[in-house]
Amino acid sequence: MTYPSRKDIWTAILWFGIIAIALIWTFINNDMLLLSISVIALIVAVWFWLTVRYHVEERHLTAYYGPFKKSIDIHDIEKIRLVRSLKFSPALALTRLEITYGYDHQVIRVSPSDNSLFVKQLMSVNPDIEFE
Repeated sequence: MTYPSRKDIWTAILWFGIIAIALIWTFINNDMLLLSISVIALIVAVWFWLTVRYHVEERHLTAYYGPFKKSIDIHDIEKIRLVRSLKFSPALALTRLEITYGYDHQVIRVSPSDNSLFVKQLMSVNPDIEFE
């Protein structure tokens, strides 16, 4: 099953507000280098905004974000907890699910549109997942 990322206004303001300020600054100062960088940043931000999603199938959770993809074996997931974070991750909302997985306790933060259904689906594959 595929879950789109939940998107909130604060993340949009943060992402697109910074880019808008940079674009306005470039027009005021006629700085072509900053304009080029700002336009590229805008394209990448829109790409991420439109493509972040999470796919759960059989044994794997796969997060898609822009040109990137991260796949995790669901049986490697140890813990899921609800957090509020601005750290860069494939999540478009401030309230996120922090998933700890692997023998070295790696972390990925996601923001599926339906947290409860997402967690239930993961726990149906791996009932040993600890949920906080």
